[in-house]
Amino acid sequence: MKTKGYRFLFGPVPSRRLGRSLGIDIVPSKVCSLNCIYCEVGRTTLCAVSRQRFNDPDEIINEFSQCYSSVEHGLDIVTVTGSGEPTLCSDLGYIIREIKKISKVPVGVLTNSTLFTDPKVREELMEADVVVPSIDAATQETFKKVCIPHPSLNIEDINEAVVTFSQEYQGRLLIEILLCEGINDNFDELGKIADIIKRCRYEKVQLNTVHRPPAFSSAKTVSGSFLLEAALFLSARGIKVEPVSNYIKDFSGGSMTRAELERLISMRPCSVSDISMVFGVPKEDVETVLSEIPSEKLEIRDMDGVNFYFMK
Repeated sequence: MKTKGYRFLFGPVPSRRLGRSLGIDIVPSKVCSLNCIYCEVGRTTLCAVSRQRFNDPDEIINEFSQCYSSVEHGLDIVTVTGSGEPTLCSDLGYIIREIKKISKVPVGVLTNSTLFTDPKVREELMEADVVVPSIDAATQETFKKVCIPHPSLNIEDINEAVVTFSQEYQGRLLIEILLCEGINDNFDELGKIADIIKRCRYEKVQLNTVHRPPAFSSAKTVSGSFLLEAALFLSARGIKVEPVSNYIKDFSGGSMTRAELERLISMRPCSVSDISMVFGVPKEDVETVLSEIPSEKLEIRDMDGVNFYFMK
């Protein structure tokens, strides 16, 4: 972590999907087109589908240019993301192009797919080396339960747009499905999702579940055995799929300041073990720094007996 003092950059942070990732946050918290029950960032405060400029894009690029050389060693990817949905940023295409002029590693975009129905969004995403769209539902009923979408959004239209994009896109397309127990973890819904994915050109599907404290308590983790069963179900239908385990890669940074820790946990909830591995410092050091943060600024969320820390 070397993003002390920066407004838009965070990381490098561990990503279950992409490895060691330097994030670029281009959308304020929490502006999104969905209010997903499983979101680790928290509940949506502004549900929107209209694209806009949130920050001066040149300020983002200048900050990236200043920081990049100090973190590029061992970096796997630069991830354009947001505390909400990044495709809501009308400067997305420009930001991707300018980052690629500086970065020696791939540039990826994590997206909930909802704005793929906009041809301009699909055109801008063509600039990225890696795109990771979500397909969490095939039916509108399930979509509403898992993602609580903006009223204007229709999941059939969105999924069709993902298919269209996949057939045009030349980079790496990694599709994510996130399962919540009792909501979208039934084989009828998974079968319909498989039918959509079979029409896509993609590298692989990453099957995931709730690993961190979610925005809504109704988002429950499916068991590891079911995740494997679901992967086998999809594989039998011709889907190239892998379950994504909740691992954290040891980055062995060796040092950590309070400002760096606060920046990390302002972006995502982390356990003491997560923080220890990201910075390569002993857990005792993490606990010491956490104790220095005023209680009114620190939120502690319990998940399966493990405390996760998040800046309020």
